[in-house]
Amino acid sequence: MASATLTQAQSEDVLRGKKLVFLVGAPRSGTTWLQLLLSRSPSVVTVIETHLFNLFMRSMLEQWKYDRSTGALMGVTHLLSEEEYRTLLRSVSGFVLAKIAQGKPSATVVLEKTPDHVKCWREILDVWPDAHFIHLIRDPRSVVASLRVASKSWGWQVFPPRISPNCERWVSDVTNGRQISSATDNYQEVTFEELISDGPAALMRVLAGMGVQSSLDQCREYVDECRFENLKAGKLDNAPFPMTNRNEANYRIGKTDSWRVELSKREIALIERRAGPLMSELGYAPTKVSKVMSTFAGMGWITWEVARAAKWRLRRFAERHGLV
Repeated sequence: MASATLTQAQSEDVLRGKKLVFLVGAPRSGTTWLQLLLSRSPSVVTVIETHLFNLFMRSMLEQWKYDRSTGALMGVTHLLSEEEYRTLLRSVSGFVLAKIAQGKPSATVVLEKTPDHVKCWREILDVWPDAHFIHLIRDPRSVVASLRVASKSWGWQVFPPRISPNCERWVSDVTNGRQISSATDNYQEVTFEELISDGPAALMRVLAGMGVQSSLDQCREYVDECRFENLKAGKLDNAPFPMTNRNEANYRIGKTDSWRVELSKREIALIERRAGPLMSELGYAPTKVSKVMSTFAGMGWITWEVARAAKWRLRRFAERHGLV
C-alpha cells in the first residue's frame, strides 16, 4: 500500500482525531480473519502485522525498565526523564501508526493487528492512554489443533508441535488479554464462535464499539466477501495486504468443532485438564471424558491404553466394595 513521505511533525496531524485500535489474541484464534472483516468498512484502515511493540520497540521498553529497576550506571535513563522517555515512545510508535493511517486518509479508525501485542498492552496504554483493544478468543481445542498443523508447515519455526506448550500459551495469552478490561473501558471481547455462528451481528457490534456505525446488511456483505473459500483463493478486492502468500494452512477450515476429529481423546483430555478453569469461565464446555481419563492424560509417561486399564480396575474395585 503506497503512501506519501511522512515527517514527524506531519504524523501528529495525520493521527489527530483518529481512534487507535489494537486487535489482539492468542495465535490461530482468527485475528487475521477479523482484521479482514473490519477492513471492509470505509472507516477502518489497517495493514499487515507490524509487531511494533512486541518486537520492533521491545529493546526500548525492556532496557528502560531494567535500567530503572537496577540503577544502571549508564544508559539513556541518565539523560531522559520518564516524561521525555514516554514522548520518545509516542513519537516512534506514532510515526508508524500514522503511516498506516495514510493508506486511507478518510478512515476514522487505525487498526493495528498483531496478536502478540496481548503481552504488552500495559506498555501500549502507557504510551496511548486512549487506545482501544479488541480481544478475539477461540476455543483452546481449536487453537491447539490449528497450531499443530501450522507447526508442520509455514509456522515450524514459531509454533511447537506439542500439545502442552501450545495449551499453556493459550491460557497465558487469553488471561493477559482479559486483564485489559481492568485497566481501560476501551475493551471489547468477541469470540471466533460468535463470528462463525452470527458473523454480521457480531461484526456490527465490534464496529459500533470502535465508534463506526454500520448496518446489518453492510456487515452481511463484509462477511460474504471474506468467506474462507475466497481468502484461501486470494480473492479479496482491495485487501489491506497481499493475499497471494496466503494458503490453505493459513485459513484452514473455518469451523468451530474440527478439533473433534483432529485431536485424539487423550489430547482433548490434556487440553481440558490444563485449560479447564478458563474454559469454564468462557463457556467452553468440556467433552464427556471421565475425570480419571483426564487426569491420566496429563501424565505424559502413561499411555492412553494404561489409562483405560486403570479406569476399568477402578470401576471393578468400586463395584466390589459397593461404591457405585
